[in-house]
Amino acid sequence: MFTRTFVFHLAVAVMLPAFALAQSADCLESRYPIRVKVCDVRSNEGTITADLHGDVPEDFLKRGKKLVRVRVPAESGCTNMCIPAPEAGIYAIALYQDRNLNEKLDQDFIGIPIEPYGISNNPRIFLSPPSHEEAAFRVDEGGTDLEIRLRN
Repeated sequence: MFTRTFVFHLAVAVMLPAFALAQSADCLESRYPIRVKVCDVRSNEGTITADLHGDVPEDFLKRGKKLVRVRVPAESGCTNMCIPAPEAGIYAIALYQDRNLNEKLDQDFIGIPIEPYGISNNPRIFLSPPSHEEAAFRVDEGGTDLEIRLRN
């Protein structure tokens, strides 16, 4: 007899590769692809969800202010993903491993993430989120390559 959890995980496993392929195709057509290698992924659980933020420092890490969101299945070790930037410019990325597939970054009662997360440029994080300036990078035609380490 199959449990509801098993059936749910099986359905997600079937659906996620198609979703990841769609995102990759979008990126291949982009003149400004951001190729991201997410490292220090400790398990294949869930997805890696990345939010692309533009060059408005006040909007960085604010709910509803992302330009693009991409989700791909998590791969232990390093997970590769591609985010299509809308145009050349300055951007910042915040990402997390959504282990339980609830489509949000789970936090403890004081707001500290309990799921692995990462920020472009891998800034030091101590008692407060990083600034846009610490996370910002430039994208020109042809795109750019980034490596972001998950903080566990």
